[in-house]
Amino acid sequence: MTHAIKAVLWDMDGTLADSEALHLNTLVTVLNHHGIKAGDDLHASIFGMTAREVHTLCCKLFGIDFDYDEWSMARARHYVSEAINMQPRPGALSVYRAVRAAGIHQAIVSNSPRMLLEAGLHALDLQDPQLITVSANDVRAGKPHPEPYERAAWLLHISPEQAIVVEDSPTGARAAIAAGMRVLAWPEHPGAASSFPELAELVFSEHELSTAIAAALGVQLDT
Repeated sequence: MTHAIKAVLWDMDGTLADSEALHLNTLVTVLNHHGIKAGDDLHASIFGMTAREVHTLCCKLFGIDFDYDEWSMARARHYVSEAINMQPRPGALSVYRAVRAAGIHQAIVSNSPRMLLEAGLHALDLQDPQLITVSANDVRAGKPHPEPYERAAWLLHISPEQAIVVEDSPTGARAAIAAGMRVLAWPEHPGAASSFPELAELVFSEHELSTAIAAALGVQLDT
């Protein structure tokens, strides 16, 4: 049995926002403050993780024992202070706005804490009192657990099968698939395509993304 798609659910970091570099810079800055030198190669290890998972990993990697509350606040302050310079991922907002113009429900589902998600929404001018958003503060388990996407569907009054998800990370894609949703995987680099689960449908450009969403919704998108 096929289900009509009624909503588009978007990941935030790396999908709508070109913010992965900011997340890494924030982490490196906090580590440097504590005398630990870390480089860009750390990004591959933390890609798609929740803030608490990153904290646990860094404590293990660098043999440190930072208090999580102090750690997360230091990262959040730096992130928010720099977020005003955040840019959207090229092509992402034109598709997002075209979906909105077509009258289709949307939600943003992030593994970031609420404070960071709101900073990104503000920077990209996506703040809307009617917009459904799910942050790490709104769930007990983050991606790759299905709970964030299940909660978004519940808030939108739809079944998981009625949602299509746009994700840039394998972690997020696994979460949406586990929730029973159709997934469009939009990796930042084509070479990362092999990391996604088989059920994820790969797209590699704004045009391919727009075409796939329009076909799923059965509407024409003006991008």
